[in-house]
Amino acid sequence: MNSVLRQRLVGTLVLIALGVVFWPIIFVEPPEDAPMELAPSPPRPNFATTPLPKPSSPEDRVRIEVPPPETDEAAQTRADAATVLNEEQGSGELENLKPATEVRVPREPGSPPEPSQLDAAGFPVAWALQVATVGTAERANELTEQLVVKGYPAFAYPIDRDNQSMWRVQIGPKLERAQFRAIKEEVDRVLDVESVMVRYIQP
Repeated sequence: MNSVLRQRLVGTLVLIALGVVFWPIIFVEPPEDAPMELAPSPPRPNFATTPLPKPSSPEDRVRIEVPPPETDEAAQTRADAATVLNEEQGSGELENLKPATEVRVPREPGSPPEPSQLDAAGFPVAWALQVATVGTAERANELTEQLVVKGYPAFAYPIDRDNQSMWRVQIGPKLERAQFRAIKEEVDRVLDVESVMVRYIQP
């Protein structure tokens, strides 16, 4: 087969292939698509608006089953009354307070420390030294910061006494009352107060 006839045959096959490809595009009408119909929105689901009850937790059960630590409200009330400071009392005097030092309770050589006392609810009996009862948070924070700067573990927390907001300033806690002896003497000397030892209650 000569080259001219081969070229004509190849060209004919190419034209036939192009015709097969483009015939449907040119001469066949595309089918009409059915119009799209949008379904109506489903109704809004009904949700219960009743508040759910608070889930119970192990902490709630423990609070019910375990009684709180014992407190002596009468003794604490007397301490609040005995340690009330006016606006002038104790202002600035804490600068003269000696830095706190570790208080060692004297014991016989070789004797172990006394075991911690437990109250009727099984909580360790710890003590705090109530230094002051003041009428404003600013005054309580001032005293607390001055005590902390001197190395005393002081803290303050609010109370409601006879429909009046007050703040307790305390040092502690410690498990042995004797550890407060030197602290009490120094604080009473500088502030000219009579601090009171009370049962420690976590604020």
